[in-house]
Amino acid sequence: MKKSKKSNAIIVLIVLLLALAIGYAAFSSTLTINGTATGTGTWDVKFQSATLKNSEGTTDSTHGTATISGSNSETITATINLAYPGDGVILKAVVVNNGNTPAKLEKFSIDGPESEDIEITQAAPSTNEKLPAGGTCTAQFAIKWKADSTATDLGEQTFTITYEYTQDTTEVNLTPSHTDNNTTN
Repeated sequence: MKKSKKSNAIIVLIVLLLALAIGYAAFSSTLTINGTATGTGTWDVKFQSATLKNSEGTTDSTHGTATISGSNSETITATINLAYPGDGVILKAVVVNNGNTPAKLEKFSIDGPESEDIEITQAAPSTNEKLPAGGTCTAQFAIKWKADSTATDLGEQTFTITYEYTQDTTEVNLTPSHTDNNTTN
């Protein structure tokens, strides 16, 4: 008789556990969230134009040429011919951001012959200057044969201007939250 009481107790426990499991399953569910994230940023920062201007501000091809080169139009090469001491030209460069990612200027350089007879004055953007998506930036460089120079002929002078931009994005800080709309009376 003791054996049957134990067996009956085990059977009752098994039935109770099955009832609890069925009850739990009836009142539980699994929710799944599916989603897709897509990055659509485009990067297209480059020189748009490069021109030489005379002292009156008009385009001047008698002083040389300015051409844009590089795989992404990131370099201007200017070949300048100055006629006499005191002569000069302004190199005007326009940078455009055709992408949808804002940019900032990391650095720029102007490389050319080392000469005590040449003076270069730049009105270029400063480092960290912002260039918004769709924006433009104009820089000018005055290249002048110094008036007090004793040189009689400078010959053709070649200068290279290179800009380096990086993306200027701000990380978004997100904190998820939970709201429980259940109220008990």
